[in-house]
Amino acid sequence: MQENKIKLLEFLGKQIPYNYSFKKQFLTGALLGGLVVFIMIFLQPFGTDRFESNHKYLIFFGFGLLLLLEYLFWTRIENLWYNYKEKRWSVKTEIVSFVTFIFISSLPIHFYNQVFLNDFFNYQYSVYEYIKHGLWFFQHSIIPVMLILLPFYIYFRNRFGELITPESLSKIEFCGINKGEKITIQKEAILFIKASENYVKIFYSKDNTIQHKTFRNTLKAISEQAPFLYKSHRSYLVNISTIKAIKGNSQNAIIEFHLDDLNIPLSKSYYKTVKFALAT
Repeated sequence: MQENKIKLLEFLGKQIPYNYSFKKQFLTGALLGGLVVFIMIFLQPFGTDRFESNHKYLIFFGFGLLLLLEYLFWTRIENLWYNYKEKRWSVKTEIVSFVTFIFISSLPIHFYNQVFLNDFFNYQYSVYEYIKHGLWFFQHSIIPVMLILLPFYIYFRNRFGELITPESLSKIEFCGINKGEKITIQKEAILFIKASENYVKIFYSKDNTIQHKTFRNTLKAISEQAPFLYKSHRSYLVNISTIKAIKGNSQNAIIEFHLDDLNIPLSKSYYKTVKFALAT
């Protein structure tokens, strides 16, 4: 018994992929919403086959759109939760999140159902009647549909998710505009990035030697990919942790690195920011 309990706790604590990207969250929500529309139109469960309206399919489509909007709203909260948990998402967290999502999404879905399928504004519901019907609707409609969606929910979340490990947290992936332009580097190995016209050159250390990779991209785009880098010049981003020293004053300063007497310019505009970051 104790052994089974330990295995259950280990399973619940197992880290699983999490989808942090809005684009992929939107895709997941759209796919789930599409499944709801499919269920409503082709399976017509819970007596909806008897529903008559000139806009029947449009109303059914609304259920899917509503689920998409609810999912996007909930993932905003999930992202805050994910960051609070230091980018660790477990089986237990996923279960709690899914159950909470069911409860939160059931309220607007029930209201939508009452307005468009049950003539909410033409029937004088008392608060008691509305809540009573809501509980019935949750038990006989929301839960069955969510159980149908559950395997798809799990698949999409894992398919589009990413598993963050301590090792991956220490790495950064740079991507260029052209297809196949991609490189993953340890954060502490990055020295600086230099921009020239429509290209950027990433300088990093490997086996005590300086190497570089050139991509077609802008310095601004690369800065968004690696927000921990500091701008030291209009054409340079620098990794503060790899700086050996700053030589000169604000008018003619240069940044020196530990490897091969390597240095880059430090402009007056960024002098105080970089110097302060290096001191802290």
